[in-house]
Amino acid sequence: MSFKAKCFFWLVVTSGVILGYLYFPRVDYFTEHFTLILPLLAFSFFAEIYEIDILPDHAVSASAAVYLGAIFVGGVPLALAVCLPAIFLSEVVVRSMGFWESDQISISLCLERIAFNTAQILSSVAVSGLAFELIGGRTPAAFNAISDYGPPFITFFLYIILNVSLVSAIVSLSEGENFLHQLKFSLKSLHIQVLSLGVLSILIAVTYESSTWNLLLIAVLLLLVNTSLKNYINLKRQAKRTFEKIMDLLGKRDPYTHEHSESVGDLTEAIADQMKINPDRKEDIVSAARVHDIGKLGIPDDVLLKKGSLNEEEWDTMEEHPVLGADILSGLAIYENSVDVVRHEHERWDGSGYPDGLSGEEIPLGSRIVAVADVWNALTTKRPYRGPLSKEEAREEIKEMGGEKLDQEVVDALLQVLDSGWERGEAG
Repeated sequence: MSFKAKCFFWLVVTSGVILGYLYFPRVDYFTEHFTLILPLLAFSFFAEIYEIDILPDHAVSASAAVYLGAIFVGGVPLALAVCLPAIFLSEVVVRSMGFWESDQISISLCLERIAFNTAQILSSVAVSGLAFELIGGRTPAAFNAISDYGPPFITFFLYIILNVSLVSAIVSLSEGENFLHQLKFSLKSLHIQVLSLGVLSILIAVTYESSTWNLLLIAVLLLLVNTSLKNYINLKRQAKRTFEKIMDLLGKRDPYTHEHSESVGDLTEAIADQMKINPDRKEDIVSAARVHDIGKLGIPDDVLLKKGSLNEEEWDTMEEHPVLGADILSGLAIYENSVDVVRHEHERWDGSGYPDGLSGEEIPLGSRIVAVADVWNALTTKRPYRGPLSKEEAREEIKEMGGEKLDQEVVDALLQVLDSGWERGEAG
């Protein structure tokens, strides 16, 4: 962890400790809101245990609705009385499981994650609760007019932004990434189901006014939202795995293409990291790299598997594969930002590539990155018409292509990756 990251870490943890000290003792667990605290504690604890990983370092939990509902019923003291034990205990359980299941996680790292995650959620809840009071929110909240819904929804969006910002900040400081890019990526990664948590938080307040037992109905809704989002995320991941399995099937037909696509994907990720590509673009580019040759499914065996050089007519057929690949991926939401990368991966900086003869920055950045990774892999592996070049020979050849056939900036990034001693599988 960098010095800036450590400073930010301790700032958030210290803020969480102070807020907990100020507000947590204000609620008497055995008298005030007793029948509300227990079910909300249980709801939020299990919601945190079963949070959903949208992406690495990006998870969402239905507990946000519980914490905000507590704000609308009893203000910041009640919210922290629910939030603090729920998030702390769930973090202890989750991190302990991770510690015992992985040899790569140390006790100190577990404690850091428990402290930071507890403090950042505590801080987000407290600041959102204070904002709710400042903008005219009442506790317990009353919903007799349309204007009464304004403060709760503003509070919900503020909580989401605060929570995402704190996580984005520690990730960007730890990994040296641009904070605004990381924040944009994190917000973009949220899904429409998350908005339903704001509605559920209001329903918690409304339901409590009628009967505490009605909160069991909220538990059902929380479960449905959690399950819906989890299924949606799993469906997206399964769709990507399906297309990567198709590449595996292509590998049975043409082993070189399968191994080549895997290698190009890994090297593309390393180059994108070196160039500090923001996370959302990087994910699309790497996804495209892993299936960039999927269009070869439409190339006849007598061309794709030919031993020796292709004639002019055969090259014309082979050059159709980027268009075929883009056509296969088009219309699929999970690859909507990868289609152009696949289509233009064989374009060249000087305009001599195919299929559209684009040049310079007309070529999408993702295509330029995949092209460099593609060329490097082609130079250093055995082809039907020649053996592999040595690393030194390949470096010299790709240097000569920089600024002419390939984007010089991307070539320079590749050389920096190679100079760092990168091996396949090390990309972040």
